[in-house]
Amino acid sequence: MMRLRRYRVFLVLAIVTIAAFYHFTNIKQWERASGMGLGSPKGLGAQDKIQPTPPSKSLAAQYIKGDSFGTSEGGSLDPIPISLPIPKETPTTTADWRAFTYASETESLNTPLPLTTIKAPPASAPLPVTSSSVLQAPEVIAEKGQGRFEPHSLGTTASQIHWTPLPEHFPVPTESIIQLPSGAPEAIPKIQHIFPEESSTAKTERESKLLSVKEAFKHAWAGYKQFAWMQDELSPVSGKFRNPFCGWAATLVDSLDTLWIMGLEDEFEEAVAAVKSIDFTTSIRNDIPLFETTIRYLGGLLGAYDVSEAKYRILLDKAVELAEVLMGAFDTPNRMPMTFYQWKPAFASQPHRAQSRVVLAELGSLSVEFTRLAQLTKEPKYYDAVARITNALEQWQNSTQLPGMWPISVDASGCRKPERSTVDPLYQEGRKSHYTGQSPPLKYSAPGSSKGSTTGGERQTIAKSAPDQGSAPGVSSPSSSGVRTSLTRVSSDFAHDGAAGKKAGHELGFSPSSDAGSIKEKRLLSDSLPSNSSQPLPETSSAKSAAIRNEVLDEADCEPQGLASPPNMDSEQFTLGGQSDSVYELTLQKEYMLLGGLNEQYRTMYEQSVDVVRQHLLFRPLASDDRDMLLSGTASMAGLKGAVELHLRPEGTHLTCFAGGMFAIGAKIFSLEADMDIAAQLTEGCVWAYESTVTGIMPEIFHAVPCKDKTHCPWNETAWWDALDPNPGFREQNPKQQVQPSPTPTKAQSLPKPLEAKAKPVLESNPLDDPLKKVKRQLVEANSSLEVASPDSQVSSVAAGLPIAAQTESAVAPVYTPPPLPSHEEFAKGRIQSERLPPGFSKIVSKKYILRPEAIESVFIMWRTTGDDHWRQKGWQMFKAIQDYTRTSIGNSAIDDVTSTMPVPLDSMESFWLAETLKYFYLLFSDPELVNLDEYILNTEAHTFKRPT
Repeated sequence: MMRLRRYRVFLVLAIVTIAAFYHFTNIKQWERASGMGLGSPKGLGAQDKIQPTPPSKSLAAQYIKGDSFGTSEGGSLDPIPISLPIPKETPTTTADWRAFTYASETESLNTPLPLTTIKAPPASAPLPVTSSSVLQAPEVIAEKGQGRFEPHSLGTTASQIHWTPLPEHFPVPTESIIQLPSGAPEAIPKIQHIFPEESSTAKTERESKLLSVKEAFKHAWAGYKQFAWMQDELSPVSGKFRNPFCGWAATLVDSLDTLWIMGLEDEFEEAVAAVKSIDFTTSIRNDIPLFETTIRYLGGLLGAYDVSEAKYRILLDKAVELAEVLMGAFDTPNRMPMTFYQWKPAFASQPHRAQSRVVLAELGSLSVEFTRLAQLTKEPKYYDAVARITNALEQWQNSTQLPGMWPISVDASGCRKPERSTVDPLYQEGRKSHYTGQSPPLKYSAPGSSKGSTTGGERQTIAKSAPDQGSAPGVSSPSSSGVRTSLTRVSSDFAHDGAAGKKAGHELGFSPSSDAGSIKEKRLLSDSLPSNSSQPLPETSSAKSAAIRNEVLDEADCEPQGLASPPNMDSEQFTLGGQSDSVYELTLQKEYMLLGGLNEQYRTMYEQSVDVVRQHLLFRPLASDDRDMLLSGTASMAGLKGAVELHLRPEGTHLTCFAGGMFAIGAKIFSLEADMDIAAQLTEGCVWAYESTVTGIMPEIFHAVPCKDKTHCPWNETAWWDALDPNPGFREQNPKQQVQPSPTPTKAQSLPKPLEAKAKPVLESNPLDDPLKKVKRQLVEANSSLEVASPDSQVSSVAAGLPIAAQTESAVAPVYTPPPLPSHEEFAKGRIQSERLPPGFSKIVSKKYILRPEAIESVFIMWRTTGDDHWRQKGWQMFKAIQDYTRTSIGNSAIDDVTSTMPVPLDSMESFWLAETLKYFYLLFSDPELVNLDEYILNTEAHTFKRPT
């Protein structure tokens, strides 16, 4: 006993010693990181040494008397008082990062940029990172993050740690700050239709529908106020709340301008008073999701300030308070932001880079909010921050794998690591062991004889210049349906180097959400290890460790680059949907309008991108009513040795439904008349998806059968079956490998149908909590306890003298006779029945509806741009369907399955239900002069920003 106790003491001492060693080792690493040189933004300055810039003595740099940009009638804005402490400069180490000069030795700091300058040196200019200017020190903590994340273990109490302003490591010299465009706004063509005076009957009917939408908003707002006031989101079934967005009352801030638009002034006043108590300098989260915070909080405050005619100064004050915190995310060598900003001083005080894997929309969708803030405060640094991202995107736009568009995953670090050897068998085996995704689907020859539709595609060769970057080549097998195009590069030294989305996460050992939905709910795909980690790797000869060891490189190995494809990826995806959507809509189109048409850069970039969309992404889905419509799919690029194959995944996603409205506005302001037809067809495609289900609600993600001809595609049931069963010959030859549709259970095998019953709602969808799966597990466990006698055991029983009659029937092993293979038609019909597939759908990837606004957004814009009452009628049908299946006693809830007449509520009501979805429904039936589209732009969260006049 004494010996055992003595061992316990030794064990405790060993643990304490290891913990102390780890603690003090990390302190040294942090100290070394604070003194390392990471280079400087090329083009931001010249020969002078880098000096940290202390924060301005005024958060908005002293407003000057206003102009047309949203000031009150008095025409002036008072300076915002200082409320944050100014830190003292701290001494630096001998090897100080301030001792290194900028790369550009020709640009003079004494030459200020004229106020009319729009573009500064490209934000993506290479970084001067050399072995002589960078210490051999580990990088700081790698950036990781998740848009929706609630730290349950911390509760809802804000951290006692507060953000404080710190000197910048990579400041932009005052002379190099990109200025807002100056001059009178250009005459941009009108967007809104000229509406005739409506009849009294039509007005009565319209106002009745308007009141119904308003009642739905008041119902949900009352539930939020009663059960989740000052929290981020209401759980509309349980009456609880969530805080996935830093706990700053996301629903309240997001709903401010909707309250004003609906004439709920008392509720608006109460909400504005509550905004005063929000402290943006602290959070329950360790990181700030830059994209979500910008569109919901910063956009919500600025939108409410503009739509209320600048009467509530506190809204602008709080917007500036938040923006000052967010500006720290841009303090990187190339001024590309960290999309998940570690705001606490212990991290924020260290030099850091943007990540090598960031989501395109999270990087490129910050423009209109920071631009509007710059206009209101006359502080150009906010515009400078986002203009540099636009410049970097412009520089890269025509060098991507699909020139004109950008992939959904981007290397924003500005640092290219040398290519790993692709011949090394350990490297190849390591990559193979890292890959944990699904096996590539079987290739087959799709039937090409179907008239009017196809499950295959055509090939064509398109010459294209090679990009400046490359890495390990690889090939990803496309799925068995879609459109393929072969792109052959002019340069022979091409090496494919990109991937995006879920596959990239699996390949690197991550677990991103299985739902390829909005950026609003996506986890950032980030590096599994800091690229310069100083922690030793385990001594092992395994291929996986060998592959990881290849990732550990010194900072001195960094080669300068602009935006690029992430390294070591097998394919890249290009889409208007999730993870890309708002870049094309906001950064290009709406930023052009917000700047009064004074910068043609945005128009040029928009027109180049939609050219590619028209050519490669749009397709007509097969429909039973031969409806004139389009969907926008996802193009996957994969290739090897100079040949790149484009595979179009013919999918429809709710997030992509904004595209109809985008094409409509682009057709108007850029005089692209033909795009109005595309706008109507894209919007009709989403209306068709709504009308196709039994609930009248569109699923989150589905696959459709693409037609060969975009102008004429009569219904072809055989083509639909071919898409559902693309290779019946393989099934017949490999009966053990085929995937058959779920059979109808016998009476003895019948299982409960939890999705059709009023099941108890859950806070979050969890596969382990699926009642159907629980039942399946229980059956397996129950059956495993039964012992089935073998023939040998029967012989033993006879030999022992036991009568055969004493043997039970269960002791005889049943003889299994496999069912006959289903025919092609039976297999297809079986899938249709078991998966509840509407006509023309080949697969429903996600059956959820989470109260999304994108479809009604396009319906609203089509109404405002055409005046066609067809869109109002379709919008009303959508509203009634959503109310019928999502309304709860205290709000509206996301549902799990739009193909079921009894979907299970998911107990989630994201803030965009009040900020966007109900706002668009309301504006669809309001007077067209309310939020006139020739006077306002709406950001990706539908917040209202005044356009210059």
